[in-house]
Amino acid sequence: MNRLSRFFAEAPDRLRYAVASALLVMAVPAFACGPEFPPDLLSDRHASLFDLIDGTFDFEASRLAPKPATVFTPNENSWAAPGEARTEIEKKELGEKGYERAEAVRAAADDASAFAAGEGLSDEVRLYLAGARAFHAGETDVARARFDAVLALPADQQRTRGIWARYMLGRMNLSTVDGGPEIDEATADAAAKDFQAVRAAVAAGAPDPLGLAVASYGEEAAIHRKRGDTAAAVKLYAEQAAQGSASGRASLLFTARDLFADEEKLATALKDPLLQQLLASYVYTRTGELEGYENGEPVPSERLQSYYAAVEAADAKTLAGVDRVAAAAYRTGRYELAAKLAPRSDSALAHWVRAKLALRAGDDKAAVEAYAQAARAFPRDEDWGSNPNEGYFYDGFKPACRVDGERGILALARGDYIEALTLFHASGEQSWVDEAHVAERVLSVDELKQFVDTRVPAPPPLPAQAPSEGGDSRIPLAVQLRTLLGRRLLRAGRYDDAVAYFPADLRDTAAAYAKARTDAPKQGRIEQAETLFRAAKLARESGMEILGFELAPDAATYGGMYEIGEFAPESQDRKFVGADEARRFGESAPQPAQRFHYRYVAAELADQAAGLVPARSQAFAAMLCSATGWLVNRDVTAARRYYDRYVAEGPYVAWAGNFGHDCPAPDFSGAARRLQFERIRWAKQTLRRAAPFVAAGLVVLVAGVVIWRRRRTKPIR
Repeated sequence: MNRLSRFFAEAPDRLRYAVASALLVMAVPAFACGPEFPPDLLSDRHASLFDLIDGTFDFEASRLAPKPATVFTPNENSWAAPGEARTEIEKKELGEKGYERAEAVRAAADDASAFAAGEGLSDEVRLYLAGARAFHAGETDVARARFDAVLALPADQQRTRGIWARYMLGRMNLSTVDGGPEIDEATADAAAKDFQAVRAAVAAGAPDPLGLAVASYGEEAAIHRKRGDTAAAVKLYAEQAAQGSASGRASLLFTARDLFADEEKLATALKDPLLQQLLASYVYTRTGELEGYENGEPVPSERLQSYYAAVEAADAKTLAGVDRVAAAAYRTGRYELAAKLAPRSDSALAHWVRAKLALRAGDDKAAVEAYAQAARAFPRDEDWGSNPNEGYFYDGFKPACRVDGERGILALARGDYIEALTLFHASGEQSWVDEAHVAERVLSVDELKQFVDTRVPAPPPLPAQAPSEGGDSRIPLAVQLRTLLGRRLLRAGRYDDAVAYFPADLRDTAAAYAKARTDAPKQGRIEQAETLFRAAKLARESGMEILGFELAPDAATYGGMYEIGEFAPESQDRKFVGADEARRFGESAPQPAQRFHYRYVAAELADQAAGLVPARSQAFAAMLCSATGWLVNRDVTAARRYYDRYVAEGPYVAWAGNFGHDCPAPDFSGAARRLQFERIRWAKQTLRRAAPFVAAGLVVLVAGVVIWRRRRTKPIR
């Protein structure tokens, strides 16, 4: 078996390095480039509940061995050139002149020349380099003598190269073991002791910048594989994987494949608890490698069927990894087998499988209870790592959060919307898209406000970071949910409530918009128009941040860069939709239901403002120009309405030929003067038109008064 990405004190030749790197790449699935959207559960509730997510072999491999008491650091950069890490270390330790001497030693033609070229270097470095040169030149005896000389130095004089020399002696002994069909047990034992000594030295405090302690597990495991002791080799690979080694994980994967390729080996492996666990992990995470296809449907290989039969017949008390096998059986549609195996384990994964089996059987009560048991059993911090097959690309996958998310779907089905939001919120970033849907489209504004007020306090402000400092730039979940509420409140016209929920960097903008909307109705026409247009500009320029929907139609969660669909209840399995969920979804719909809906809001506010200024004013034309421009590149029909209004009512302006594209600021002072002028003109015109009627009225009035007075003075007879 190939030992992948082993890092030797002296790098092997480039061909060997290339083969090892290629094998590592082949062990990892490849995916096309493109936007990687976070997974969600609510776009297909039925599938989210009935399908079981795939496990990750890397996680399974890393937990085969107990957590190590002594933690070593691997050095396994598969992208680095051969010897790159060693070169960096030597340049740092030896300095420029010392590194030149080291290169001269390596380039020497013989041992004497090499040792002479190293004059000026410390004894341990000089002896080690001479041994390394001899090793690569095939001068085995010379190399061994030089490495032994390093180890013969006093302990304080071999601190940096002692474990390098010990590791190389182990490699040399291992190469002897690998050299023929028969194994020399004495040499094999010597090699194993060398690698064990490397780990002991590092555990005692020796520096290990090359990660040789971690690499030594794989080297020692190769000895046991040569002996045919797969269980002993897997134990070492598992310990290597527990140290965070990608090489250890890859070795476990190839070992599992090797066991499944040989019927006799597979039967033997099923008698060992550690190998049982390895095989179960492999079957759960890599079932596709053990299946063929007939008529487009997956068909298990005979070896896989034999494996399932052996597991089913095994003693449940002694069989390791039965929960993983049950999960694999469920994932591949072998529900009867999964139902037989899952009750034989009390693990979190087994409870999860039982929950899904109960759903399939229509036993919702049992499903709820099994889900609750799974949620309690999964550690909250357990992370299965990146799982591209399931849509978890970068942040990893936490099964406890996924279980809570699936429980959230069941809460929606019961109509317990607050509980659904509670569960999605508990799932953290992993279920943010689902949480946002419930918060934005299912709960009422008041329900969401009460939830946030009682359960989601504002987090302390994050310290400012310079761009060069890096760090985690993600917005805390509490800030995201509070901002979502602030936007809902602004959209609902609850301006006094909204501003406090925005983060500091948006609060002034939200406050300015809220003030403009509340001030406008109290003002005179021109002031009101100016204030409304100010609100319109804020809605257009900062609408995504202060008014946008987190999901459809605006997709604020992606900065508006991608168009996404709605999780409409009507498109879901009705069994998993709350009784009044569709009504709630409709009541919370965007107004209008258009992509970047806030642009339409901005345009409508500008149109309202235009209605408050004289139609023949520059401000009227300028505001309608802006309204047109805000929509013309997305919705020509909607933009045309504002342009048509300008054509029908507005004045000629010199810039009208570029209407909607080059809009000047509205001249509100000019609009005020125009309004005053129009009022005076109207008064004059009204008086001019009314003058004849006023004069006639005065004549009639005077005549009436005269007649009345005469009647008053006429004597009574």
